[in-house]
Amino acid sequence: MREQGMFAGEVGTPRLIKLFKKYGIQTTWFIPGHSLETFPKEMAAVRDAGHEIGLHGYSHENPTALSVQQQADILDYTYKLLTDFNNGIPPKAYFMRDEDRWTKIDYNATASTWMKPLIKGSETGLVQIPGNWYLDDLPPMM
Repeated sequence: MREQGMFAGEVGTPRLIKLFKKYGIQTTWFIPGHSLETFPKEMAAVRDAGHEIGLHGYSHENPTALSVQQQADILDYTYKLLTDFNNGIPPKAYFMRDEDRWTKIDYNATASTWMKPLIKGSETGLVQIPGNWYLDDLPPMM
């Protein structure tokens, strides 16, 4: 069993790169700094395949739960990290997860206090390949 996002990074990334190449699709990857440091070989394959790289924080942190200084520190660190990784080319965009809200699971509390549906944020004109959190190993660790 692959855990802690390893399957997505080590297996999923090469599969997506192969699929996009097969159909001649160029994509934008919003890469968290943590993913870049954890999967350098796979992220280099994304870069080397000519896909655009955008900034996505460090580790899916919730910006609304951070101070302005913490947000600035994360942005500065990951901006430099991605710029250095991308041979001096800075990320062209930044995606900040915002507006979607969910209740953090607290196993010490009564289940009814945290069994709440996702509150969706505003729709935009961006196209996003949908993911399925039920197939991801990250949610139980959130």
